[in-house]
Amino acid sequence: MSAIAGVVQFDGAPVEAAAVEKMTTAMALRGPDGCAQRVEGSVGLGHCMLRTTPESLHESQPLTNEDGSLVLVMDGRVDNREDLTRELMWRGVVLHGDTDAELVLRAYETWGEECPHWIIGEFVFFVWDSRRRQLFGARDAAGARHFYYHEGAGWFAFASEIKGLLALGRIDARLNDSRVVDFIAPEFDRDDEIGTFYCNIKRLPAGHAIKVAAEGAVSWRYWDPGNLPAVSFASLDECAEAFLEQLRVAVKCRLRSIGPIGAALSGGLDSTSIVSLISKEFRGRLSEPLRTFSLIRDDRENCLDWPCIRSVIERDDWIDAEILTSSLSGETCRAFLAAGCAADEPFALTHGLVAHLIYGAASAKGCRVALDGMAGDLLFYGYEGSLNAVLRERSFGSLPAIFRAHVRHGVSRVSALRQAARQGLAALAPEYVRNIHRESRDQRALLRGGAACSYTEVTRGALATKYALRREAAAKARNRGDQAHHARYFTSGLLSFAHEVYGEIAFSKGVEPRSPFSDRRMIEFAVRMPVESKLYAEWYKRLLRRSMDSILPEEVLWRRSINGNPGWKFHHTLFQKMVDVYPQICDLRRDNLARWVSFVESAGSVDDEQLLERFGLGALSVWLTEREFRGG
Repeated sequence: MSAIAGVVQFDGAPVEAAAVEKMTTAMALRGPDGCAQRVEGSVGLGHCMLRTTPESLHESQPLTNEDGSLVLVMDGRVDNREDLTRELMWRGVVLHGDTDAELVLRAYETWGEECPHWIIGEFVFFVWDSRRRQLFGARDAAGARHFYYHEGAGWFAFASEIKGLLALGRIDARLNDSRVVDFIAPEFDRDDEIGTFYCNIKRLPAGHAIKVAAEGAVSWRYWDPGNLPAVSFASLDECAEAFLEQLRVAVKCRLRSIGPIGAALSGGLDSTSIVSLISKEFRGRLSEPLRTFSLIRDDRENCLDWPCIRSVIERDDWIDAEILTSSLSGETCRAFLAAGCAADEPFALTHGLVAHLIYGAASAKGCRVALDGMAGDLLFYGYEGSLNAVLRERSFGSLPAIFRAHVRHGVSRVSALRQAARQGLAALAPEYVRNIHRESRDQRALLRGGAACSYTEVTRGALATKYALRREAAAKARNRGDQAHHARYFTSGLLSFAHEVYGEIAFSKGVEPRSPFSDRRMIEFAVRMPVESKLYAEWYKRLLRRSMDSILPEEVLWRRSINGNPGWKFHHTLFQKMVDVYPQICDLRRDNLARWVSFVESAGSVDDEQLLERFGLGALSVWLTEREFRGG
């Protein structure tokens, strides 16, 4: 597991073994257990191995079938192993081993291009089918694993990382202006599921399959939870029990490991639920104590997460906890900057500090597997999402409970009422009135430089176009009902973007990230359950709290503060250190930014968002300086 690569010459030209070796060598950090290649004529496939499961100890890739007509490379894990094995054997398939790669290869043999429907897990794979002279590949529903590809004239190449493709030396590094705008304007950095910083390198969206032949590449969505039948329950408690059972399945299947397992423990509901569930119900499946990693403020008594983290680790001495404080050293900051500049895209510099610290600590403690709470926030609605859902479904009786929850979690009554009134008026107004309001608001934002850019002005033509397209897509989703609307959380690129950024960081440190809340079955359950179960009513994530009633410590179960993440404190320390250890990052008036940004002086003090924006622009400049791009 961990990295795949390949080149196919559909024009019949031979592939050089050295070319595929260059691709895998460029991604060697993802394959500490060795890289291998298979080159035959016009097809070359490569694989970098990180062994994390017992089955992977006797797995080798690229993997072929008996007559050599199929060759597979896969990065990932199959989580419905028992069900898939049973189905294949019922259909007469003979399995020669128990590896995940063989299960996927046999699934393609059995179902062809329909095979992704049968596979649940965190994966990307490609199969070269010599009988059809085509490649077939797929990416898991949540986008937990990823790859990039290039279509050339008569040839096609793919790799788990962009640097693997660039290692071929055949792809011009032309900068994609649209992706730069995505980076500069945070409201768009998750909308584009296909583009990258390189004009001619693309990525496959989550839940998609792709077929590549001499005629070209065709991709399609094979998974959409918005099209599944809804489920109903007799009560909220019954739904909570079913949710917990589904979480048990998602956690249990992610505990296959050949060594110690790590887990992020932030003190929030999501990561703490995973750690507490393992501690209570699954510790017998682990050969060693669970190793947890937490970030807290240096002044821990002022850190809102610390009492919750402490309540978990003090009640269970089986957990091996490591606490990281915000006292970052200059060397830590330099290492983070170096890693971010080496990343495929600069998002790691603005989004990856916490992941860099957590996965670095996990690697240092010998963990090749680390669980996280990714996607937990997407399974339920926050205040705005709950108001939209209630207005969309015309279930106004839930409004008082939603309002009380928002106040309970620290928002003033005036602010809560103002937001509710604003969204209510927007939702109930005729469509033509909403369109006029949006156009007026967007135009005002463009004239003053954009809501997200407090002291910079971004080139606005492309930005305005993308803004309009996003609004149009959101309006269409709004009109399709709650399930279709909720499904957009998982089919829009919001989740897969996070997996791409954090996954690259984790694998660079030899750690495989695993995300129980990103399990396809968890997502499908959440999207299909009644809207009342998703609401921010009485409590934020009240269904999760009910399901974990006998599992979570009281300090976490009834936690009111939900915005106390210490990440900002770490970023503040990082910014301060960078002034000393890398002052170039603070020089924003650089030539390589002038194409997109003109600078104006910031009036008054700089708040947190402006500070992050300033750092982000400096980081982008440094990242661009490290590369030689041709004109876009």
